[in-house]
This record gives sequence, structure tokens and C-alpha cells, in this order.
Amino acid sequence: MRILIVDDDMAIVEVIRDSVNWGKLGIDEVDIAYHAEAAKKSLTEKPADIVISDIEMPGESGLDLLRWFRQEEMPGKFLLLTSHENFQYATQAIRYHAEEYLMKPFNLEVVEMTLQKIAGELKKEWAQHRLTYEEWAERNRREVKRAFWLKLFSGREIHTKKEIQRELGRISLALDQERVCRLVISRVTNMESDIEMFGRELVMFMLENMHSELLCGTPEIEDIISFEHGDYGSFVVVCNGIGADGIKEKCAELIRKAENLLECTLTCCISRPCILEEFYGVYHRADDLLTKNIIYYGEAFFEEQAAVEEQGQKLVLPLPQMEEYLEAGDKKAFLDFLKKVMNVELRQKALNREMLKQIYGEIQQAVYVHMAKQGIQVSQLLGDETSLRIMGKADQSTTDMLRWVNYLLDRVFGYEEEMKKSQTMVEKINLFIRENYKEDIGRNEIGAYFCFTPEYLAKIYKKKTGKNLKDYINEYRIEKAKELLCGEGVRVSDVAAEVGLSNFSYFSTLFKKYTGMTPNEFRRKWETNFI
Repeated sequence: MRILIVDDDMAIVEVIRDSVNWGKLGIDEVDIAYHAEAAKKSLTEKPADIVISDIEMPGESGLDLLRWFRQEEMPGKFLLLTSHENFQYATQAIRYHAEEYLMKPFNLEVVEMTLQKIAGELKKEWAQHRLTYEEWAERNRREVKRAFWLKLFSGREIHTKKEIQRELGRISLALDQERVCRLVISRVTNMESDIEMFGRELVMFMLENMHSELLCGTPEIEDIISFEHGDYGSFVVVCNGIGADGIKEKCAELIRKAENLLECTLTCCISRPCILEEFYGVYHRADDLLTKNIIYYGEAFFEEQAAVEEQGQKLVLPLPQMEEYLEAGDKKAFLDFLKKVMNVELRQKALNREMLKQIYGEIQQAVYVHMAKQGIQVSQLLGDETSLRIMGKADQSTTDMLRWVNYLLDRVFGYEEEMKKSQTMVEKINLFIRENYKEDIGRNEIGAYFCFTPEYLAKIYKKKTGKNLKDYINEYRIEKAKELLCGEGVRVSDVAAEVGLSNFSYFSTLFKKYTGMTPNEFRRKWETNFI
């Protein structure tokens, strides 16, 4: 393969040229250019299989180069680099089919993995175009093997020893069915930031690559498969020839490497020794342990050491204690109390996901009761996308539980504090009415805006002002209507609509109620006095 690196920053060109392990990627020719014009000349003389190009360059940009590359119908793949987050850049990169799009400053390991992914895609394309399926399968045992693992671990068609033997014969794959191995099942959570930065496909490839290099000793992904489950990903690695302690050390190194390169959290379960026909059951048992044993979150653990109490005594958080902290608005005391409870269970190896769900439910009930007493609408205050996302992860680990409770209390106490500031609640309501009187507003709409139930809103307004909320809205509308009626050439029907009362008959009735006159009588009186 030939690669061309294009960037007006000579230092970056040299760093990429001199630091990437090109031999490992199957790239034996690396050329450079310092601007788009030189790149075009180089590509015209000799096509490149991969082009790495900066976007921001004097003269023609990297996007201009990419556009030209596609228009000339040159074979090859493009990797764009940029120092600026720019939506227009991203959309143009997609439009002209750039394979990847990385932000500077970049991590060289990430660049190398990205190039490995692109090079692998090229090799597959070449193989599929030049060979029959039988020739391709013969030369690509690795892909055949991965397809077998996928079929086995997903439970499609092959479960028993005979079914496995039949499938291995069908695809001509030589595997020792009696060889004892251990599986490493990894769960990757908190992937949102990484996916946003690199894209889901590249993130999963990078993680597969890390698993393969550390647990299989090769970047050529063969004895590993991955599954995506929406909010998390999982990986299964078949480990041969490494002792139990060695596997755990490698898993710890894998977790550290993932932390250094990405934002996600990796948790590894190392299975008991097993043979091929047991793989499916062992994988699903380990996956279940990853779900339940949150005490090992972000760590590597053996299946044998995972103490799961399927039928333990239910943990009950004392409701009066929680109510006391909530009434006092004491977030620190609440969190310290929760940490203490969870630490006791952690020391006893009794804390699992079911128990976290129990804690979640009891805290939610206590907080929601507290909010109801304040007249705060839960759906309005905690129904946004961010709240729901944090809430959805609360039972994933003790860290996620504390993050959720911290966020929850911040929102509730923060809102309560806001209501106590110098501008009173009544002043805020009156300001809202003055700014929105032309709209169809009442206690339902105002309550929703301030995250209060309509009944509670009306109650506190009457208590503070001695006046019904509806009366204040109508009085304000009539005052604005009186101002408009004093204008020259303004129709009474238009005035009604202008103040949010489209029903003219109702408007006239209200007007007379608050002024003792109809709108027309008021106008005639004003005109007489004015003259």
C-alpha cells in the first residue's frame, strides 16, 4: 500500500511519518506533501491507497483536495484532520465520503488504529473484487473464524457438541473441541463522549483492537467478537495459552489503556476454564455477572470470585432519615448517608444490581414525595433528556448511583433556592403574565412553565396576594385593552384578539365586569373627555 500525508505543518507531517508503525499496517510506501497542489501532482503521477490530509491549509483546503480526489474517481480512502470543530466541515466530509474525521491534537495510537481500520477495509475490498468466495474464504481463515464465533456466542443454530462439530466441518475450520480455554467478557459503558468524538464504528474497532493486542498478542482481530446493546457494548475474547494470573494482568492493562485513550469505562469478567461446547453458557453466565456484580465496576474479576446473592435480605433505607435531609436541604449529609450504607454492603460483598435498584426506588420515592409537598411537578423538572440519561444509568454502579443522586438533589434544592431569591414567586408569575398575556394562558400553562402543579400554583398565588390568579390575568388584559381602545382607528374586535381574548362576547362581558362599561361606552367616554 501507498499512503500520502498532506499538511502545511511540517512538524505534524514528520511526526506522523516517523511515528506510525507502517509495516504493521501493511503500508510500505509513505509520501508527503505540504499543500493541496503538491498533493494533486503526487496523486496524478502515482495514486495513493490512503490519503491523510489536514483541512485548514493555505490556498486549497483538505476538503477541496477530497472533492477533487472524488471527481477524478481515484481509488483510495481519505482520513481528514482538523483543529476546529466545524459542522460544515463534518457535513462536507460526509458528502465526499471521507472514511474518518479526527480532531487535532490527536493521539498517535488513535491515528494508528484508525489507519489500521481503513487498511483492513481496503484489504477486504480488494479480496472480494479479485477472488471467488471459496478463494476468499481459503485465504481469510480469520474472517471465517470470527463468523463462527459470532454464530456460537449469539446462539444461532449451534449449541450442542454435534452441532458445533458439524459446523466446523462445513466451513473447514480446525478447532480443538476439547482444548481448555478461558473467556474474557468485557462490558464497555459511558461511551457517549467517545462516540460523539470518533463515531461508533471507530470506537468499537479501537476497543476490539486493544482487546486483541493485549489478550491475543496480535492486532489482527481473530478470536474476539463484539456486540452492541444501545447504551453499552460487550466483547468476548477466547484466551489460549495464558494462565489465570496472566489474563488478569492483561485485563488490568486493557482497562488502563482504555482509560488513557477514551472516556468509557471497561469492566472484565474472566470465566472459569471451559471447552468449546461450554462457551455459549459460560459467556451468558459471565454477562449476567457483569450486570449484577456492580462491586467490580471498572475492574477485572474472575467468575469464581463473583459473589452474587440472588436471594439476600432486601436493603431498606430509612425514610425518616432521608426526609430529614431533604427538608433541611442538606445534600452533603444525604450523600454521606448513602455512601455509608453502600460501603457496608460493599465490604460484605453483598451489593449487587438488584440492591442498587432497590436503593434507587427508595430514594426516588422519598425525593418525589418531598417535591410533591413543595408543589413541584416531577415531569417538568426531571423530564429532560439529560435527567433521563443520568437516571437510566443509576443502577449501573455505585459511582453512577452517587452521580444520579448528586444531580437529583442539585436540581431539586437548586430550584427551591431559586424560588426563595429576592424576586418572589409572585413577582415571577406576574412578569410571566405581563409578557404572555396575548397567549392562551391560565394556571395550567403557568404551572407547567414554573414546574408547579396548577393547584399548588393557584394556592400560593392566592395566599401571597389575596387575589385569584385568573382575576389578575383578566385585570391585566383589560388594562391593556383600555390602552388600545384609546388609539385612533382601532376596532374593538381587534382589541379583543390583541389581548388574548378571541371571543368578542366574552371580552365585552369581562370588560364591563372590571370597568362598569362596555368597550364601546369606554371609547366614547374617552373621546368625549379628550375633546
